[in-house]
Order: sequence, then C-alpha cells, then structure tokens
Amino acid sequence: MCIISINQLKPNIMANYKVVLEIEIDANSPLDAAKKVQEWLNEADQMWAFYVQEEDIKQVFSVDLSEEDEDAVIEYDNYIPLIR
Repeated sequence: MCIISINQLKPNIMANYKVVLEIEIDANSPLDAAKKVQEWLNEADQMWAFYVQEEDIKQVFSVDLSEEDEDAVIEYDNYIPLIR
C-alpha cells in the first residue's frame, strides 16, 4: 500500500496568508469610512504598508511597498490588531 499526501500530488502548493491593512480614519459612518479608504486605495500614487501573516507558522511580517523588494519585508513580532 502506498500513501501519497496531497503535498506530494501538488508539490507547488502556495502558503496561505492573511493580509491586513489597518487605517484609523474620521468619517460620518462605517460606509463613509470604507468609501474614503477605497478612494485612497484607488489613487495610483499611493504606496501602502501591510501586515502579512503566514497561516501555517503564524509569523507576521511588515511589508512596505514603498521600499525596494529586498528591503520591503521584515519580521514583525509586536503586531496587535486594531480590531480585536
């Protein structure tokens, strides 16, 4: 009997990540806040920083898209979610 894991069948399975963009914003309502953030995200000249967590190992990284690729990702040990 030969047992084959899913990873052996699909050796190039990508890791699962959570990506969080937290923004504190003044707005008239939750809808207004979401629309303001959407406008910012759609502006072409904006560069964003994200918190990214690899699901399997639970490691959190800070990713700053305004940096060069080799400098953009750093391990982040003190991440505290804005909404808990």
